[in-house]
Amino acid sequence: MSVSKLEAFLARIYVDEKSRAAFLKNPDVEARRAGLSSEQCEALNQIDHVGLELMAASVERKKQR
Repeated sequence: MSVSKLEAFLARIYVDEKSRAAFLKNPDVEARRAGLSSEQCEALNQIDHVGLELMAASVERKKQR
C-alpha cells in the first residue's frame, strides 16, 4: 500500500477541478486508475463529498494569497 500515491491523489483532487469532478462522479474508478490499493479505494468511496469541496475551496483561497 503506497501512502505517497494516496497523498498525491488527494492533492490532485484538492487542486484540480476536473480531477475532483471525475472522482466525485465515480470515486472507485478514479482511485483505481490512480493505482491505489483496494483498501484505499474503499476508504475513498466513503469520503465526505462536502468536506472534500470545502477543503478544495480552502486550498484555492490559500493559492490566491
